[in-house]
Amino acid sequence: MTAEADVTVVDWDSFDLEEFTRELRGNLSGPDADKLIWAFEHAVEVARTDDDLLSYLVVAILCLLARLDESSPRTVLEAFFRRSVSDEAWRRTYLPLFA
Repeated sequence: MTAEADVTVVDWDSFDLEEFTRELRGNLSGPDADKLIWAFEHAVEVARTDDDLLSYLVVAILCLLARLDESSPRTVLEAFFRRSVSDEAWRRTYLPLFA
């Protein structure tokens, strides 16, 4: 279910969110940062179990959000896309925090 054929292998057991959480706390309000950090911690737990499950988790969450919004998974994705950081900001600021 992975979108790309070339997938980087990540050692999820040694993956550390500490630097990323500092960045989030510096850029988001307290409750928003706490909720997003909680979500990332749980996503990393899933990845540690089997990173192939991440794609399935995204699909499940999109469907649940679509149900809450009385919309569709595509509509949910489009809304998130409009609010997401640019590719340049991702590569410059956030991607290095996942290294």
